[in-house]
Amino acid sequence: MSGFEPAKIQKWIFHVDMDAFFVSVEKAKNPALVGKPVVVGGNPEGRGVVAAASYEARRYGIHSAMPAARVKRLCPQALFIRGSYEDYQRVSNQIKVIFEDFTPDVEMVSIDEAFLDLTGFERLYGPVMETAHRIRDRILLETKCPASIGIATNKLVAKVASNYAKPNGILFVRPGYETSFFSHLSIDKIPGIGEVTTERLTSLGIRKVGDLIRVGRDVLELTMGNTGLSLYHKALGQGQEKLSAPHLPKSIGNETTFDEDTIDTEVIESILSYLTEKATNRLRQKALRARKVSLKLRYSDFQTLTRDYTFHVPTDVDQEISAVVISLFRKAFTRRTRVRLVGVTLGNLTPKPWQIPIPILHCLKAEKLRAVYEKVDDLRDRYGFGTLLNAHSFMYRLARNDQHLGRGKEQLFAH
Repeated sequence: MSGFEPAKIQKWIFHVDMDAFFVSVEKAKNPALVGKPVVVGGNPEGRGVVAAASYEARRYGIHSAMPAARVKRLCPQALFIRGSYEDYQRVSNQIKVIFEDFTPDVEMVSIDEAFLDLTGFERLYGPVMETAHRIRDRILLETKCPASIGIATNKLVAKVASNYAKPNGILFVRPGYETSFFSHLSIDKIPGIGEVTTERLTSLGIRKVGDLIRVGRDVLELTMGNTGLSLYHKALGQGQEKLSAPHLPKSIGNETTFDEDTIDTEVIESILSYLTEKATNRLRQKALRARKVSLKLRYSDFQTLTRDYTFHVPTDVDQEISAVVISLFRKAFTRRTRVRLVGVTLGNLTPKPWQIPIPILHCLKAEKLRAVYEKVDDLRDRYGFGTLLNAHSFMYRLARNDQHLGRGKEQLFAH
């Protein structure tokens, strides 16, 4: 047995990044959009910003977070799509199922990207490039959405590789070639290097990742401390190998910006009801309950205020949370000034019922409502969120179809 050492298993990390995901889902729903400059989000006749742009639109300089009015100037023929978060989440869930068919070690970074650990699966699936092709082809077959994949020995290099594989490509950085792959890239291509750090490095004559290695570890650490040390290791292509375990979000929320500022309290309250239903639906999907609810209110002059309420017992019941949200709004809306944006956020989340004595009648009522909402959620999962809404929220849906009340910038806050 002397001198025998087991062979080290090679680490393989995939970074799968969907290409213009929101636009791809819209094209899958409506093939007539294929090949055209498509923009999801915003309103060319009002306000709002781009959530996603097709590659055809990007040729005109259009990018996410760009104001819709500027998009219209750059590309008058651009096609604007309101977008549907429910559809995007549904397709994202489909894609996650595909990932889990290949490996149980999946880290969903966002709705449209994930890391997969395929270490040790070569005996089962064959060479990693073949596995990447199988994953990409299956996603395209089942969702009609293209994906790009980066393969490397760690998360950092895999993520950069997937970016250079776009669109609809696969880039494999072989072990030992991480440093040479990075050396000719501009420093802003490395995750974690923002505008401020880029400007500082540029002022020092550092423009390429390879320049970081030329300057050396000691100088970087001396001038930039731990940040410089981290940059040096990144330049060598050294990154985290282990995927992060799923973590609970700190808060879940939705907000919407109106196309036209409004002072109509009935409309505002119906929107708040709708946003609350969206948030509580996601709360139950994650098997969480909230102890805190926050209202966000932004007026036409951009003055923004927030109001909070803390429950004695964490809840996921729409009626309880919605009643508090409406109460907060009525107490806060004192200026009688037009409103630009409203939002609802649920915080202090807990995965288990709060273990304190509570009135038995309250408990029974909440459990009866929760049983109803479970059935409602099941129908929404099958047929879309708008299938069942309470009367107050349904008023918003009707108004939204008839007027330009807001395109709904809806977010999952997971800080």
